[in-house]
Amino acid sequence: MRLLAGLGAGLFVYLALGSVIGVSPRWLQLQQNGRRSGARWQDWLNQAGVAVSPLQFVAVSFSAAGLMAALVFGLTGVAPLAAVGGGITLMAPRSMYAKRRRALAKDRLAAWPDALRDISSHLRSSMSVHGSLCELGRSGPEPLRPYFNRYAGLAVALDYKSALEVVREDLADPMSDRIIEILLLAYDQGSSVVIDVLDELAESSTLDLRLLEEVETSQLETKLEARGATLMPFVVLALLCATTSGYREFYSSPAGWFVVSLGGVMAAGGLVVISRLGQVRGEERILAGGGR
Repeated sequence: MRLLAGLGAGLFVYLALGSVIGVSPRWLQLQQNGRRSGARWQDWLNQAGVAVSPLQFVAVSFSAAGLMAALVFGLTGVAPLAAVGGGITLMAPRSMYAKRRRALAKDRLAAWPDALRDISSHLRSSMSVHGSLCELGRSGPEPLRPYFNRYAGLAVALDYKSALEVVREDLADPMSDRIIEILLLAYDQGSSVVIDVLDELAESSTLDLRLLEEVETSQLETKLEARGATLMPFVVLALLCATTSGYREFYSSPAGWFVVSLGGVMAAGGLVVISRLGQVRGEERILAGGGR
């Protein structure tokens, strides 16, 4: 017992000193990193409007992949094609929710110019900054209402600035960072200082969104062609294997495994390259985390 008590006391002193000087054991750092990674995944899912946990998301993705692999194998009798079908299905939920997340973020960004004009008009009518933001939650653009309704609720328990910073982290995009930074300045310097800035920001945001829309529209056809060129060879091959025994026998052999694997790697690599080349580089969140 004395030995255990001594070890416990030593461990306590070690952890206490590490906490004081800012050094923690590696196993504790790994655990903290795991929690932060899980929190980032949960934030990503929340921003996509998905009310599930990361573990549920992963479980559903693997279950759907297994079902698709079983279905493809049942239709074609070719294991390599079943693996390809399962792999595509495994990535499908993430791709779908990433697209939904981008669409929701795009709707929020598109709503900001009208929201800025609403805030500016409320401030000109002698309404306070806090009152303007609460009114934005009631009658502002639909994509931003939930966030400023939350602001109104948080402002009761917290101070106005802290509630607004929570909303900034929920929105998590550079345009919102800039706008909320100006609103925080209005709390410090008064609303009359920022009215003209909000008007100018509404105009510049409208121009930025118009340019982004033109770029995405010009890339849409190329992206659709790239995805079709990636998937169609495997669809045709699955049809051939399902209807012709010669194809089925060859692609079930080791040589068939090699051909399908090589084709899958080349198709995935080409799709990644095309996606990277066509990716519109986003603006970094310089003002994230409350740093002004």
